[in-house]
Parts: sequence; C-alpha cells; structure tokens
Amino acid sequence: MRYLALITTTLLFSFSLQAQNYEAISDAFSDGNATALGRLLDASIEYSLNGNMSTVGRSDAENKMRSFFMDNEPRNFEIVHKGVSQSDVHYCIGQLASSGGPYRITLYLHKSIDTYLIQSIEIEND
Repeated sequence: MRYLALITTTLLFSFSLQAQNYEAISDAFSDGNATALGRLLDASIEYSLNGNMSTVGRSDAENKMRSFFMDNEPRNFEIVHKGVSQSDVHYCIGQLASSGGPYRITLYLHKSIDTYLIQSIEIEND
C-alpha cells in the first residue's frame, strides 16, 4: 500500500512540475518577459531564429530573447501541442502573435534535478 501511495505521489508531483513549467513558459512568451524565460533555461541552449542555429549560454539566450521581444512585441501566445519523447525529453509547440507577425515556437526541455529546463528554442516565421 505504501508503494502505491509513493508512486501516486511521485506521478502527481511530476505532473505538477510539468504544468508549472508550461504555464511559466506561456506567461513569459505572452508577456515578452526575457528575464522570466531566462529562469527556465538550461546553462547552455540551442537557439534558432528562422533556421540560424547556435549554441549559447543562458545569459546570451536571454539577451537574444529580449532583443527578439523588442523587435516583435508579443500580443498573444498559445501552446498548441506538448508531449514527452521516449527518452523523457519534453517538448511544446506554441503560436506567438506579435507586432512582427506570427511565429511558431518549438521548445525542448530536459529534467535537471527536480525541474525541467529549456535546452532548445526554435523560432520560425509562421
């Protein structure tokens, strides 16, 4: 019985972590808040804007997102799909409506100790 309670508690806790991360991601993109997004980034991430990919550190990625948000003021952000791969990589795809037009945002997250951090951001004109 204890084993069942432990499994149930663990599953509920992991689902709440996932929900919190997706909500925080959605809020950061909706508000154009690069600082809030920076708190959700891994130490280094893959950053891609319209196919131009580079690996950057957390602070550089935050600055790139700040610049992106300044050029493309967010009006609305909606997560349209999310899931988990067999290797426990979480992903979400969102639509960003901005002053610069619509963008498709794809994020990949991996588990770091007790939370999921963004390891990749792909931004493409929609």
